Amino acid sequence: MNGGRRLGFETVPELHANALEHRRMLARAVNRLTAGKFNAAIDVRLEANASETPVTDPRIGPGSVILWMPRTESASAAERAGIWVSGRTKGGATLNHAASPAPDQDFTLLIIG
Repeated sequence: MNGGRRLGFETVPELHANALEHRRMLARAVNRLTAGKFNAAIDVRLEANASETPVTDPRIGPGSVILWMPRTESASAAERAGIWVSGRTKGGATLNHAASPAPDQDFTLLIIG
């Protein structure tokens, strides 16, 4: 199963003993969001010689939109051959794709919703 490598920034705790530090953490998080920097991406490698790659991430849900960006030539070829998402559930989804022996079909996935 391909859990992917999470990319992104630290989250802000709901409570913090130091109110000033908590406000500073919140301000940093809001500033990152307004700059387009938010925790919504993971790195995934398609499984070689397989037509499905399971992806697990707690941010995935039944209504999530999953977009991908190929990071290697092999990944670009896989995208041109066709990729689609199925089985979106709480915590996971399946990337369906043509089987390829290429060991470096590397993508960054964007998870929204």
